[in-house]
Amino acid sequence: MASITFSKVVKQYEGAKEPTVKGIDLFIKDKEFVVLVGGSGCGKSTSLRMIAGLEDITGGEIKIGDTVVNNLPPKDRDIAMVFQNYALYPHMTVRENLSFGLKLRKLPQDEIDKRVDEAAKMLEISDYLERLPKQLSGGQRQRVALGRTIVREPKVFLMDEPLSNLDAKLRVQMRAVIKKLHQRLKTTFVYVTHDQVEAMTMADRIVILHQGIIQQYDIPSVIYEKPANVFVAQFIGSPPMNVMKVKKTDKGLTLLPGTGSDKNIDWEIKLSDYFKDDFEDDMSIGIRPEHLLIDKQAEGVPCLKVPCKVDLIEPMGAETYLYLDCNGLSLNAKVPPTIKPEVGDSVVANIPIEKFHLFKQSDTTRIGRKGE
Repeated sequence: MASITFSKVVKQYEGAKEPTVKGIDLFIKDKEFVVLVGGSGCGKSTSLRMIAGLEDITGGEIKIGDTVVNNLPPKDRDIAMVFQNYALYPHMTVRENLSFGLKLRKLPQDEIDKRVDEAAKMLEISDYLERLPKQLSGGQRQRVALGRTIVREPKVFLMDEPLSNLDAKLRVQMRAVIKKLHQRLKTTFVYVTHDQVEAMTMADRIVILHQGIIQQYDIPSVIYEKPANVFVAQFIGSPPMNVMKVKKTDKGLTLLPGTGSDKNIDWEIKLSDYFKDDFEDDMSIGIRPEHLLIDKQAEGVPCLKVPCKVDLIEPMGAETYLYLDCNGLSLNAKVPPTIKPEVGDSVVANIPIEKFHLFKQSDTTRIGRKGE
């Protein structure tokens, strides 16, 4: 049993004005792959290091399985950690790096050889066992760092931004390696990253942190389709979700395109037909770039219409990013390459009624749709 439980966990560094981690509650199931994601300073690495025992807990309780580990030394927690910088011994061969921890634990040599060979085969580094780390590529070094944790056969794997030093192509390859590794080992993985793509592609469930507070904890599809608040909506997704401030009117909504503009856009829509009755006078609507329809794309689709001008075009091959200006309001659209406006063209950005999100301005939380 290797579940992990946070109960009102707080971490405040000496001299800091406020805690880095602010009383979070979290339950990670046994054998689950959970990713902690957020911007710099959100508390994700601190949370991981508290699980490992590398940071003391200021308040609350952490359990691994049924054992409270607040005061348990790292060596007694049965965890293994992979760091950002590989942390390999440069004077040791790959085999010696993999076996070093097992020798310290005084395992029999035949058991050490068996574990090292199995890990090397799993990670496809058997041909490099007699090389030094300096003779390996970045991806190969990261595999060795993973192998060093595998041979220990821990209850929990902890990974702190392990792919951040790799180039884009290697990151994609190593994402697949780590995901397959989890499927084969069937062990609890806790993974920290600032990269939302890594989080979405690798996680069974994602923890989104901001300023030491959990914003949402759910499976990737729910986080993408039903973001809990504006922060989550704009953090997950590339390009990020378009968010626009609106006012509720008797007939529907009014959009003020740019700051100080007097050219409001009025939309007639009966909100109560689509959303739960939790409205405020001031709200925000959000629409993902791939759901924004340009001109004839919207034929036959009920939409809210926003007149815009094309400000910038980024062809991406399979898709094109359009950056639109609506009297000072910036919108992003992700469209097929067959949509070919020119910079400066006037277009209509159409927001499908079935696709947009509605957020309160008071606390930025999402207003649920009917039937959810």
